[in-house]
Amino acid sequence: MDLQNFRQIVDQTPAYIAAYEGDPARLYAYVGLDCQTSYSNHAVSDALCERIRNAFTSGHGEAWRTCRSLATDLIREHVILDAPLDPYFEVISHLKDALQARPNEPSEIDGDWRAAIQAAQDHVKISSYKTVEHRHMFAREFAVAEAARFLKQQGYSIRLDPGFIALEEIAEKSLVARMEELIDHLGGLNVARKIFAEISPVFNVDLQRYHLIPHISPMGGGQPQRPWGYLLQLAVKHIDGQKPYLDLDKHWHYLLDLVTAYAAVIDVQPYAPLAYMNFDAKHLLKFIQEQALYDSIFRFPQLRASDIVKLCRGALGFLDFEKRTSGGWTINEAFEVINYLIDPVRDIRGPAMVAEKDVRRALPHVSKEVVATLLGDVLAHPTEGPNQGFSRPTDAPSDKSKGADFYLKPLIRRPGNRYLIVDRSICGWGYVEALLTALRPGDKQLDDRVGTAIETFLKDELSSRGVPTISGDYDLAGEHGQCDLVAVTPQTLIFMELKKKSLTRRARTGVDADLLLDLAGSLLAAQAQAGWHELRIKNAGALDLTSTGIQQHLSLDGRGIEKIAVGMQDFGSFQDRIMLEKFMVATLNANFGSPDPAYAKRFKSINDSLQEIRDQYAATHQGKTEVRQPFFNCWFVSIPQFLVMLDEVTDADTFRRTLWKYRHMTTGTSDLYFEISNMRRLNPAAG
Repeated sequence: MDLQNFRQIVDQTPAYIAAYEGDPARLYAYVGLDCQTSYSNHAVSDALCERIRNAFTSGHGEAWRTCRSLATDLIREHVILDAPLDPYFEVISHLKDALQARPNEPSEIDGDWRAAIQAAQDHVKISSYKTVEHRHMFAREFAVAEAARFLKQQGYSIRLDPGFIALEEIAEKSLVARMEELIDHLGGLNVARKIFAEISPVFNVDLQRYHLIPHISPMGGGQPQRPWGYLLQLAVKHIDGQKPYLDLDKHWHYLLDLVTAYAAVIDVQPYAPLAYMNFDAKHLLKFIQEQALYDSIFRFPQLRASDIVKLCRGALGFLDFEKRTSGGWTINEAFEVINYLIDPVRDIRGPAMVAEKDVRRALPHVSKEVVATLLGDVLAHPTEGPNQGFSRPTDAPSDKSKGADFYLKPLIRRPGNRYLIVDRSICGWGYVEALLTALRPGDKQLDDRVGTAIETFLKDELSSRGVPTISGDYDLAGEHGQCDLVAVTPQTLIFMELKKKSLTRRARTGVDADLLLDLAGSLLAAQAQAGWHELRIKNAGALDLTSTGIQQHLSLDGRGIEKIAVGMQDFGSFQDRIMLEKFMVATLNANFGSPDPAYAKRFKSINDSLQEIRDQYAATHQGKTEVRQPFFNCWFVSIPQFLVMLDEVTDADTFRRTLWKYRHMTTGTSDLYFEISNMRRLNPAAG
């Protein structure tokens, strides 16, 4: 069913119910009710809704999605092409409201659309509720269409097909080139300063990060968000710009309007809370691609400055910090330079300039050659600057381009042996990445060793806060397992499985295979491992864990179990607990594959993890026909998120209470940091 056919059926199928409204007996007979009984208008309404549902013998859920797609297409044509909205919009809305997916039914639609539309036409006539008056319920559809109309008015062609809206390829290239040209003539550094001036009000001092959250509303009505992440990526690409610069104040709002409309038309921003969304495995891939792109366009990777060196020390704890690398510097010297660069005296919002001579003066015991090497060769981007192969949000790294590489190093070279720190928080991950990049050539096993070191680091962090932990291998009933870390609390055993795998730049641009593989290598693999620990200890009552030749007894003793997948780096929206629950449920009956043989073996790993989770689910919920929130005890967090939560921890009991404080709440922003800051604001004593 497409919009053209739908319009034709509506035009050819007038409502019949009006002819019977003055004669209750005939009205009841028409809708299928007993004409000898007196009914309320509500009963007539229910009868018509049932008639809509009965028009389809299967595929009610798919029919609902078709109606949603028709409504979207109709809104787009109405806003962009001035096509009439009524009566079609009301009919679609009444159809959609009556249709509900039925358990275990085939998704293929089998039914009579004409009969359903006839019943919906009748339902519109007897209803006092007019959907068109509640435009906020379709905020996303109207926002995207209005952004497209704005760009069309600016001279950029829009492609509008059933279920699809986008800029024409040539128009998109022209628009991006225009935005880049404008930034170049304004000066990228000036644009970056303006960005941080705009977002400074949402900076959280305690968490040392900007809370860039979507403008969502439980009742709809959200507004397009400013794509600060994407705009900053373009600004650092043109950091020097072309002088003489244009007047920033005069051109700023036009630039902002262009980039905001462009981001809106890409259409990955959520306008309603994730909790209201439902999707199955068939629609999962599109959804997670949208989530990844949303994070890239509208947000920044950030790291609390006070955690930068702490995290580096933990990740590299297996190395000798006083041993000179092939570059002539020691890791301790690198830490000293980094500490100078992230010193709180430079805690300003936005760009800060640092001169090499000032670093040398502050660190006289570090040779000037080492300072120059660390600043120029290790921590700074090449002379040409970052993001030189990047233009569009979907530009992924390739053999010919590095894509968006700004976040891989913290410094941008400036004339006169000076270096630009674009922002203290946003450049935080660059220090970690730059050190790992510099050390990899000398140690082919570096990443594996970092993964092991992070386990030790997290164990030490918990221990320093009075949280007892246990880890090790076990054999039980012929099955072998390895627990990375178990936090032992009076009420709950908290199994933590650590994975160093992070979201690659290709995954962050929404490349489907890479995105799934990155999630599988972290979230799914960790949850599959933790799931076996949970099942086995529940069945046996205890596990005997052996580590470095020492055996320790871990008894369940009636305690609950939480399972936490821990990644080294943030995964953005994917670490939202509601997102995690929906992802896990949607993949219960899914397998993934790729026609590319290069991915075949790696996709087998995904499917193996999914099968393990399915086996665990079947064993845990055997015989149950309905299971509510089967993955509610699952988490997916990063080491930086863990460190923020550990601020509140003083012993095992407060560790569990801290987790529980954030376990049952959501603001719908898919941002755990914002959830934490919001709870601390509401309950200051909790922090």
